[in-house]
Amino acid sequence: MKLNELFDLVKTLRDRCPWDKSQTLQSLKSKVIEESYELVQAISEDDLAAIVEEIGDVIFLSMFLARIVEEEGRVDFDSLLDAAIKKYRGKHPHVFGERELKDEDAVLEFWHKSKEDIFAGVPEILPALLAAKVIQERAARLGFDWSTHDGPLEKVREEIVEVEKSAEPARYEEIGDLLFACVNLARHMNIDPEDALRNANKKFVGRFRKVLQELKSKGKDIADVGLEEMDTVWDDIKENE
Repeated sequence: MKLNELFDLVKTLRDRCPWDKSQTLQSLKSKVIEESYELVQAISEDDLAAIVEEIGDVIFLSMFLARIVEEEGRVDFDSLLDAAIKKYRGKHPHVFGERELKDEDAVLEFWHKSKEDIFAGVPEILPALLAAKVIQERAARLGFDWSTHDGPLEKVREEIVEVEKSAEPARYEEIGDLLFACVNLARHMNIDPEDALRNANKKFVGRFRKVLQELKSKGKDIADVGLEEMDTVWDDIKENE
């Protein structure tokens, strides 16, 4: 089985490669995040070759982490796999048991209602926009949600007024509330806030690069150009896109 072959490869690297031998769970934390985001980018770009490669990297890294835990005598690889199988069989009683869950919503509702704490398992290290979306989705599964996007939209307007009224140090909290409300609005409009902000970042960078190029073509140094002139160039570029 290829899974065993890959695990044997990981064992060999841990035995013979100085770099691989030196790695720990702590040293690989950032690598887990890096590989996950590389896979997400490949999926976003619908690049099949990159998707295949990045899935392979994620699988390899998972096996590598499993080997470290096994070496430390904390759990062997088979027990780790048994635990995963047991967990996911338990999460699907409509597949492996006799419970009837008729559609996707029913499955999600079962998952969330089976948790003692609906927010358990939401990692603090998650990007804040993604964490807000996950938190809101879990609360919504228990009925704490608006039925349309009108409620979240009004809440965004409300939070903007609160920000305008606020002063330090309350402004910090009000900005957080506004961002949380914006995530909720995006969720109700079936827009992933992380993707939307990533797209906005990309769009801003692209336009501002064009502003710099335009000013350079006119022989102007950005240090000597005021905001009003930059804004005029920005508007021209935006209009012509």
